[in-house]
Amino acid sequence: MKYFLLIAIFIIKIQAGVLDFKSLQSDFTQTITNDENSTITYTGTFYATAANQALWIYKSPIKKSVYFDGNHVAIVEPELEQVIMTTLQRSPNLTQIIADAKKMHHDTYKATYENTDYFINIKNDTIQDIHYKDKLDNHVVIHLKNLQKNIILDATLFQVKIPEGYDVIDQ
Repeated sequence: MKYFLLIAIFIIKIQAGVLDFKSLQSDFTQTITNDENSTITYTGTFYATAANQALWIYKSPIKKSVYFDGNHVAIVEPELEQVIMTTLQRSPNLTQIIADAKKMHHDTYKATYENTDYFINIKNDTIQDIHYKDKLDNHVVIHLKNLQKNIILDATLFQVKIPEGYDVIDQ
């Protein structure tokens, strides 16, 4: 019985360790496909901390930055010269989704957030992609590349930078 308990604890620690992190940095490709099979692909860089801070820097086809901090979200859109301030009730927090994920199969984890199921695929103990259907029934795949875990990220990275002259919209 003692050996069974030790083995069970060891297995739980191994499984939890794959998604445990203090910080993440990764390049990403986000593909959104609607029900008419029309697809748009975004690329950029993603940063996150276990303290519920995240920054998505979209580089193409449009530039924008999405800051997550606790329950607040700020979306900086240079092409529109505006910043949208909103709350997490309207935007999913990938950091929390990863933290809440439970193992389903050998390399697949699942988390549910705001009635949406998120599936996380792992390969060689590294997150490969996350996929889900959004509230508009679009199929979304976020593929992570060059993922780095537990690196030091400067805290100022997560401070919203609002350029002078931009409109600020509260939602």
